[in-house]
Amino acid sequence: MTTIVVVFGATGHQGGSVLRALATDSLYHVRAVTRSTTSEKVLELALKYPQVEWVEANVDDSSIDKAVSGAHVVFGMTQYFAASANRSEAKQGQRIIDACVSAHVEFVVFSTLPSALQVSHGECTSVTHFEDKHEIQQYLAQQSVKWAIVQSAVYFQNVAASARWDDNGKLAFGFFGDTLRKLPYIDVNHDFGTIVKHIIDHRAKYTHAVVPAVSGYYSPQEIVEAFTRVTKIRASAVGVPFEFAPDANLRSMFEFLDKYDMFEGNLVKLPVEVATPEMYWEQCRFHGPPKKL
Repeated sequence: MTTIVVVFGATGHQGGSVLRALATDSLYHVRAVTRSTTSEKVLELALKYPQVEWVEANVDDSSIDKAVSGAHVVFGMTQYFAASANRSEAKQGQRIIDACVSAHVEFVVFSTLPSALQVSHGECTSVTHFEDKHEIQQYLAQQSVKWAIVQSAVYFQNVAASARWDDNGKLAFGFFGDTLRKLPYIDVNHDFGTIVKHIIDHRAKYTHAVVPAVSGYYSPQEIVEAFTRVTKIRASAVGVPFEFAPDANLRSMFEFLDKYDMFEGNLVKLPVEVATPEMYWEQCRFHGPPKKL
């Protein structure tokens, strides 16, 4: 019997990675949830994966109930930038979970994060999206549905987004915090979906498991050195002061990650291939942002 898997955030990094991992496996029928089935991204993905079913749904109304109706498995996630003071990530996540429980979904995989407050023993009190996502995890654990949690490391993709050419024609990658400190990273576009698919494939084994999605622990310096080895382009890792973070919540996050291991060493060894920095740079083919004329 084909397993129907509903994927939230299907046009984004995490959900898109899950969609790609599942779409070509005949064991699964993927139902991708989006706010608009006529968006450019959806139309592009629909051409590439014609076997995927697309449905429009909004976490604030009953359309979400229809989206998960008849599903065997649901991959759920929430988006930090889609939340607001009146519509927190925690509320979004609870709404998805409630819909899954009402629809008698057999298994839910939800993307959350550890509590920065708990990991830091009460020091880091302002990493709002970590706490919101952890609250979703706690809520899910109280429900009757079978579940697994997946927690994403820092995206390799964010490194490329920080690149700038300096006045000497050298590429500079900006990092908040110590450029020699090792952090957990993941190639979210590939490895995240591979890990979630493994959990779904073996869901009886991972019921009530919390699985960090990590490609490996690397320092910014190591990631940039790998870039130079792959591309032969001179580059450097540059520390950026925390006060230049886009907002107070993200500043608190960068300060937390610079001091604490978000997973506290509690990794789950998975029998899946994950990317090294070299593998990531080779597959993404990034050679720096366009140079100004």
